[in-house]
Amino acid sequence: MRIRRIYVDANYAIGSTIDLPGETVNYLRNVLRLKNNQSLQLFNGRGKRAEATLTLKRRNASVRITAVTDSESEQTIPITLIAALAKGEKMEWIIQKAVELGVKEITPVTTERSVPDLNDARAEKRRLRWQQIMINACEQCHRDTLPTINPISPLATALQATQADTRLVLDPRAAQSLSTLKSQPTPDSVAFLVGPEGGFTPEEVALADAAHFKALSLGPRILRAETAAIAGMAVLQYQWGDLG
Repeated sequence: MRIRRIYVDANYAIGSTIDLPGETVNYLRNVLRLKNNQSLQLFNGRGKRAEATLTLKRRNASVRITAVTDSESEQTIPITLIAALAKGEKMEWIIQKAVELGVKEITPVTTERSVPDLNDARAEKRRLRWQQIMINACEQCHRDTLPTINPISPLATALQATQADTRLVLDPRAAQSLSTLKSQPTPDSVAFLVGPEGGFTPEEVALADAAHFKALSLGPRILRAETAAIAGMAVLQYQWGDLG
C-alpha cells in the first residue's frame, strides 16, 4: 500500500504525538480516505522527515512519530525565481512546476504589462493560496524543504533587493542564449527574472540592466510567459543543478 506524505510543521521527536489541524484532518479523512492506524510519512518543510502512525477519531486526529530522519541536502544551486504576475491559473502553474524543479525562493512582481495590482488583502490571500500549492508540490515530488514565497512587490523593489551573485533575465531579443551557461563555472546563487505576457517595457529592461541582470534568450521561438519560466528553470538545473 502506498504511504501518503503530508506536511506537518512541527519539531519531530520519536515517540511524540502531534495533533493535526482541522484542514489536515478533513483532507486525510475525506480526500485520501485514510483509516485509523495507517502509516504516514511527514515532512516539516525544514529538512526533516518522519514516519508516523495515524490516530483518527470522530472529530480530530493525531500522529505518533515512530522514526525521524534528516533529509538529504538538496544538490542544487539556490535559485530565486522573480516572476511577473500571470493571469488566472498560469501563476499557480508556474509556482507548482518551479517547486518541482527545485526553486529555493519565488518573488512575484508587478510590471507594466502584468495583471492589475491586487490590494493588500487580496494579495495576501493569493500568497497563502500559492503557499498551499507549494506544500502540495513538495508532497508530490518528495521535497522536504519548503521554498519561500515572498509577498507581491513592484519589479523595481524586487530588483533592488536581489542578493544573488548571478542574475539572469529572459529576453527573446538577447544575442546570447541560456546554453552559453554550460561554459561558465557554477555560481553560488542565481536570480532568474521572467517577464509577463508581452514582455518587459524598455524602461523595465533598463531597470534590469542597471541591477546587473544579464539578458539571455531561450532560442528562436517566442514562448508564453509560463512556458519560458519553467523551460528556463529546467535549463538552469540541467547546467548547474541536479538535472545534469
